[in-house]
Amino acid sequence: MHSRAGNKLALRARIQTGHSLRGHRFFRDFLFFRNLSNEIRFAVNKNAKRRARARYKILAYYIVSGVVSLACVLVLLHPDYAYLHVNGPINTGHDELACDDCHKPERGNLRQQLQANVQYLLGNRAKSLAVGYRAVNNYDCLHCHHRPNDRHPVSRFFAPRFREARERIEAQYCVSCHLEHTGGRVTGSMSYCNACHEKIVLDNDPITISHRQLARDENWESCLACHDYHGNHKMEVKRDFDTRITRQKLQEYFAGEGDSPYSTQKFHKARVGS
Repeated sequence: MHSRAGNKLALRARIQTGHSLRGHRFFRDFLFFRNLSNEIRFAVNKNAKRRARARYKILAYYIVSGVVSLACVLVLLHPDYAYLHVNGPINTGHDELACDDCHKPERGNLRQQLQANVQYLLGNRAKSLAVGYRAVNNYDCLHCHHRPNDRHPVSRFFAPRFREARERIEAQYCVSCHLEHTGGRVTGSMSYCNACHEKIVLDNDPITISHRQLARDENWESCLACHDYHGNHKMEVKRDFDTRITRQKLQEYFAGEGDSPYSTQKFHKARVGS
């Protein structure tokens, strides 16, 4: 009888103890997960703040760099600071010209220019467009330097019979001999006459050494010692070869130094600034 009652009491005690242990474990687990949740929340907030600071810092970099870049562009576009970005010194005789006298805007706005170039790359357009300003061409040069009596106008060299001259020296372009931003006057070779006159023969040749002999000797630099290429100087062509203009004087003139050795008088003056 007593053993049976004792067993019931022991069983009840174990049940109560089990309930107590389960409650304790539950409370312990609850505290653990609550602390873990707090730690995760703290870490997430900390990372979020760190990412926000990084984003603000990057945004500040973008704003500062954008403002600085815009300021640099505005400075470079100002005429007083053109010397900072030009390709080189202005050629002789062009000192009074402004940049936009030769450099003209390309057709269309920036978006249209970019779209046209994309279409060109895709094969849907025959020609590309420059972005911003178009390349300087013959028309820009002839706007000031057109002469009705030019002995070698660039338009002549587009004829089929001058194909070889176009391939060798690109005689159809003004800039082939007068490349801008070099500080000189003539940038082409002094021997370019051989591109068209290798087989020159004159009946009753008027000079002391025949043109044919000079061509055979490949003395091509002597051509400009007697002949003004464009024929704009008022001068008399020399017939005595020994009285020709010296090579040194020609080189100095082509480099933009000193007066013309041909003549100080011209038939036509350039229309500067017109």
